[in-house]
Amino acid sequence: MQELCDATLIAGGKRFPCNRALLASVSPYFQAVFTSGFKESRDGEVLLKDMDPSVLQNLLTYLYSGELAFGSGSAEDLFIVASRLQLTPALPLISRYLMERISPENCVRLYTLGHDHNHPILLHGALRYLGLHFDLLFEHKDFLHLDLGALICILSSDHLAVTSEMEVFQAAQRWVRAEPTARLPVLKMLLRCIRFPLLTQVEVAQLQAEAEMLDQQLELQWQNLDGAGRLQVSGGLRQGMYQEKIICIKVPRLRDILSVSEDMDCYMECLNPATGSRTKLPPLELVALPGCSVLEHRLYISGGKHPDGSYSRALHEYNSLADRWIQLPAMSTPRSVHMFLTCKQKLFALSGWNDAGPLASAESFDVAQKVWSPIASLPIILRFSASAPYKNKLYLIGGDADSDEVVYKGILIYDTHLDTWTQVPLEFSLHGAAAVPMEAGICVIGGFFSRKVTQLYANRRFSQLLPCTSKCFFMREAGIISTEVTVPPLPLPLAFAGATSLRGKIYVIGGVCTSRTHDAIYHWGPGEAAWTQYPENLTGQGTIVRRVLKCVTLKVAEPKLSTLMQDTSASPVAVGLADPKLSLEKNKKDHHPHSPDLAPLGSLSGGKL
Repeated sequence: MQELCDATLIAGGKRFPCNRALLASVSPYFQAVFTSGFKESRDGEVLLKDMDPSVLQNLLTYLYSGELAFGSGSAEDLFIVASRLQLTPALPLISRYLMERISPENCVRLYTLGHDHNHPILLHGALRYLGLHFDLLFEHKDFLHLDLGALICILSSDHLAVTSEMEVFQAAQRWVRAEPTARLPVLKMLLRCIRFPLLTQVEVAQLQAEAEMLDQQLELQWQNLDGAGRLQVSGGLRQGMYQEKIICIKVPRLRDILSVSEDMDCYMECLNPATGSRTKLPPLELVALPGCSVLEHRLYISGGKHPDGSYSRALHEYNSLADRWIQLPAMSTPRSVHMFLTCKQKLFALSGWNDAGPLASAESFDVAQKVWSPIASLPIILRFSASAPYKNKLYLIGGDADSDEVVYKGILIYDTHLDTWTQVPLEFSLHGAAAVPMEAGICVIGGFFSRKVTQLYANRRFSQLLPCTSKCFFMREAGIISTEVTVPPLPLPLAFAGATSLRGKIYVIGGVCTSRTHDAIYHWGPGEAAWTQYPENLTGQGTIVRRVLKCVTLKVAEPKLSTLMQDTSASPVAVGLADPKLSLEKNKKDHHPHSPDLAPLGSLSGGKL
């Protein structure tokens, strides 16, 4: 209604009557304009220079009607204007539309938009896409027009799908060659993005040769490093330098959980779903029902029950880059049947069982400091909960509550910052389910399920207490079950299945179907209507696996990098540009990795000058 229009926006010679209260309520920009005391605030007229009136009309229509028209080629203009005017309701809708249509042709532009307008969703989404398609994109003409800040952010990213740091150097070199006079002075800054400890000796020589083609001589600093040292100094592997594979840890049958049997074993198999290949991990002492967790390229096994019936305190780490196990400081308390989770560079051993009976205690292990510390005990002793980390909290969903002799109808949430536990009620009992953290929450899969409180009896098996279910559900932060995200039911009821995520999909492996063990592998991704069965069974031979599984996703380095990680020879850890007056022969002498003239290096951060 015209009488409610008390402001006018002017763009391209066209006038747009508006309500200043509405504009101020959705835009910090207009709130400042109309409360500033300047001319625009007094007379209500705001001149918007260099703005397409059709784009402004589209955005104003959205503010009044909720309808936004996306025509061909207009979405980027809409984003620019909405960002300039700080129209907060429109930006998420526009950025989502742009990310759904990202391609090799526009991803550099979208990254630049996100970077220039400081928009995290567009910036991070485009950066991930750039990383996955880096081999194609650094050849694109738009790559040469990136500004220095955006280029450094891209070349520093962990998400680049490159197999060698040489690809990162060559991208930087191509950008410099496009405008050598202006850009050669910043080459030194770009070299800080290169993770030199991840280069082989052959690649180092190639890099030096290519630098000389730019009339630059590299001055390298060297240090003897093992695999762990290379990772620490460089800052870690890029996304393209490793594959993600599923590690299956096979553990005893349910009827052997509280007794010792000759059938007790625990062995680990590495499965690559993309190729179907299977490899065994190096052997480790056999224990039953250990804790299992993973942190990037490291797999951790804690506690368990020995064949002689005793309980273990041990913590072992498998490093996929070195392909070997090492023993770390032991837990303060022997544990088996415990929850074992990773969150923010710490491992958490929660509850469990040992000779003294069920445990309420919990402890955490600092991976960097290699020290165990006690944490707050659980308010309820639980076993066989679906457990998962999400953000800064640990979630234990359902389970066997020994202290009350009932199946627990609730969720325990541990805040890793506050060292406190919170209980959230559930409307049902759940026991032996699997839980997998995802970007927006936690997917809970299968288990024994009932809406009634079920008493436990010592002479009855778990499968007789509750019906096995195929139900799955999605849980958001604070234990809120989502009604917006629908996870389809499994093809059949399953409990005690192994579950993990890989490349955006959830894999469910093995488990118990009612009272029988199961051998199939299923996967599902958000947006898919049903679970898909993997072509092969767990054993690969179609035989029944009389085991329950735990599964994690482990980063495994590509063969070349794996070999490099086991090399302890000298490696470049920092680089500078040599004084052009020095001869090439002198540089070779002074900076050879075994030069007796080279003084020992102090601590250096990855790739920093």
